[in-house]
Order: sequence, then structure tokens, then C-alpha cells
Amino acid sequence: MASLYAYFDRRVGNMADDDIFVLSAVRTWVFAVRNTRCPQAMLRSGFTARHVGNALLPFLCSMTLIDQYGYGTMRFAEVRYPNVSDDEARVLTLFGAARVSDPGLIRIATSLVSDDMALQLAGAAGKVGAVMLPAES
Repeated sequence: MASLYAYFDRRVGNMADDDIFVLSAVRTWVFAVRNTRCPQAMLRSGFTARHVGNALLPFLCSMTLIDQYGYGTMRFAEVRYPNVSDDEARVLTLFGAARVSDPGLIRIATSLVSDDMALQLAGAAGKVGAVMLPAES
């Protein structure tokens, strides 16, 4: 079962490579949107280099759902910030659960977005998880 505490307040350098990649993608997406840049253009090369290009569009969809239907204002650090914040841990928990087909994925999605959008978020995150390698402990 994916746990928020697996990520909360962790040092980025001590995390598994897959988790670092996802956190970097999340932070890059946030940076792009805040600075009116194209998230897809900024993320494409990283996803392609890791051979997970098929996860890019569902990842973008997931982040857009979190942005538009999320509960309250979420806070994300700069791309190179050394620790994981509370909101980042919640998003990492979602994608971590998707990578291991955790049955709690919909419950995790419901904690991030309105109930009527949780199934869409879980579905998009599940597509990301199907492409990504299983999460490491």
C-alpha cells in the first residue's frame, strides 16, 4: 500500500531513481505552467530519454486534473529543492500507487481532487503507472 510517509520530508537524493524522475516531472510541470511555458515541450525529452514517452500524455492529464480540480492551493518546490514537501508527497504517493497497481489508487486520487474527477485522475495515473517501472521501496 502506497504511503504518504514514504515520501514526506524525504531528501530527494535518498529517493529511488523513478521517484526522483516523477518528482522532477511534477516540479517541471508546475514551473512551466507558472511561467506560461508548454509543459509538454519541457518534459518530452526527459520522458523519451527514460523510454517512458507513452506516459507523457497521461502524466500531463493527471497534473492538469490536480491543478484544475484539486483541493485548495498546493505548494511545490523549485526543481532542485533538496526535500519533498507535503503536497509533493501526496502527488508522489498517487504515482507510486499507480506503478504498483495499488488498489488504494482511487482513494488516493479522491484525497487530491473532487470526487467527480477522482476516477479520471486514477485512470490517468494508472496509465502512467503502466508505463513506468515498479516503485522501489
